[in-house]
Amino acid sequence: MYHFSMDYFTDAFAPIISCMNITLLITFASFALSFVLAIVLAIISFSKSKIVDSILKVWLSLFRGTPLLAQLFLFCYGVFPYIPGINSMSLTAQAIFCLSLSFSSYMAETIRGAILSVDKGQMEASITTGMSTMQAYVHVILPQAFHLAIPSLMNNFIDCFKGSSLCSMVGVVDMMLRAKMLANKTYRFIEVYLCVLILYWLLNMVFVAVQKMIERKASSKY
Repeated sequence: MYHFSMDYFTDAFAPIISCMNITLLITFASFALSFVLAIVLAIISFSKSKIVDSILKVWLSLFRGTPLLAQLFLFCYGVFPYIPGINSMSLTAQAIFCLSLSFSSYMAETIRGAILSVDKGQMEASITTGMSTMQAYVHVILPQAFHLAIPSLMNNFIDCFKGSSLCSMVGVVDMMLRAKMLANKTYRFIEVYLCVLILYWLLNMVFVAVQKMIERKASSKY
């Protein structure tokens, strides 16, 4: 009969929290890079070139249609080690780059949908005033699109946060891997994994609260 130990449970918090900075680094860095890549992918999706469109469809299908864990193993162990510049990066940086490639494929659709929601007359009006297409996107279209995309983008951020835990499977010492190492050492799996679950849950609630605050502030401007 397994007896839950409150001592092991409380003692597990300190070593797991010590790796929280890595989890947060992966979350924020991968989201920021994903956001930039998603904007590029969203704009490219409006290209009238059939070749570009075909390449983009294959790219998005690859990352949306395969498990994130499989992508991490493939890129961190099978692709990045052979790419000059990337192969000298830390494993954490490589994992962030892989997460960014994956999540940007989802965020690109979010941004693309938001851009399509902006009245087409906005682009036409911008061009008639002398703006280039890129200037119209930067100064007129994208600011309006981002307002529309805020709820979905915040959900993408939460996905980045939860997905960061998979980086532990390729050797990144984040909260999840620290919990696994601690559980294997003490054999107190319930106490340790309950501890890490609570920490992820608390962080998630903080992010959700921030999300609601951002949405309220964004809505008040319109």
